[in-house]
Amino acid sequence: VASTQMQDIRMELRGKAVVLMGKNTMIRKALEMGHLAHPDAGMDVLRSNIRGNIGFIFATNCQLDDIREVLTKHVRDSAAKSGQVAKANLSLPAGPTGMDPSQTAFFQALNIGTKIVKGQIELVSEFPILKKDERVSPSA
Repeated sequence: VASTQMQDIRMELRGKAVVLMGKNTMIRKALEMGHLAHPDAGMDVLRSNIRGNIGFIFATNCQLDDIREVLTKHVRDSAAKSGQVAKANLSLPAGPTGMDPSQTAFFQALNIGTKIVKGQIELVSEFPILKKDERVSPSA
């Protein structure tokens, strides 16, 4: 999530909700202290479910549907990173690439069939890069 994306969300929720972001260890420590002070509140369950970077949004003057609407409005696609699970299929279409013939080594290293047509590299057939629900490899 980009900082401008978070800033836009904060600005749109201003007066309706409080967005709390912080260091994961600090949030875990605060939840542990809260659990010790109020054992019936269930903060230990919340603490055990914290994975990765997180933030909290506390609704003060709005409904949860309003917050969900703001968050879905600010969803953006991002580039696939190595180790993540692919959310969609992606392939290189057959046809001209616009790259000059000196760059054929790039495609040969990835075992992608190419030919030179009219001074540019052309892919012989469609080449799948990502398959949905599979892990993204470093070469993809």
